[in-house]
Amino acid sequence: MKHYTEIAVLFTYPKKNVLKDATIIVKTILKNNYPSFSQKFDNFIEFVDSNTQNKLQEYYLKTFDIQASCCLDVGYVLFGEDYKRGEFLVNILNEQKKAENNCGTELADHLPNMLTLLPKINDKNLAQELAYSVIIPAVKEMLKNFIDKVNVYKELLDTLLNVLETDFNNLNYKQYEVLNKDKTNFLNNINCNNKSCGVKQF
Repeated sequence: MKHYTEIAVLFTYPKKNVLKDATIIVKTILKNNYPSFSQKFDNFIEFVDSNTQNKLQEYYLKTFDIQASCCLDVGYVLFGEDYKRGEFLVNILNEQKKAENNCGTELADHLPNMLTLLPKINDKNLAQELAYSVIIPAVKEMLKNFIDKVNVYKELLDTLLNVLETDFNNLNYKQYEVLNKDKTNFLNNINCNNKSCGVKQF
């Protein structure tokens, strides 16, 4: 799951040199492990190469900032302003602290922080459940915001979704369904040492 650490960089506030290095690494990862998704990623590489840092940052903010096309905070995407978002955020923060994953200035459920968390979770079953039951549905919801919109981050999110669904497929978990209660037990069962750290029964 270490490749998610590199993919996460692509969704952070852009610093051109850092972003360019990450695109090279991720391109290699895709070519070696997910060749069918590699060519689509070239559009993002071209986008990074052809823009200044200021332009990259402006584009990023227009895409992901407040009132922008898409929000990258997984809890907000899944729960909106519902109280469950707060409970989910508290529990994910606990997981981030246990894994000693540095979330920087962003929330614990910010997509890049969720991606860098995956390889650091000691319980691999928990990591699989988090990816399958929560992150995949959240990315699908994020993509809905880009319907009829041309945006390089739409293609990047689509590539991420393809990688996630390749890595985490046919698992014996239910995926969270937005606006449809009681479809998954993940938020009840996410745990460390069998102590619940997830949202209580909906």
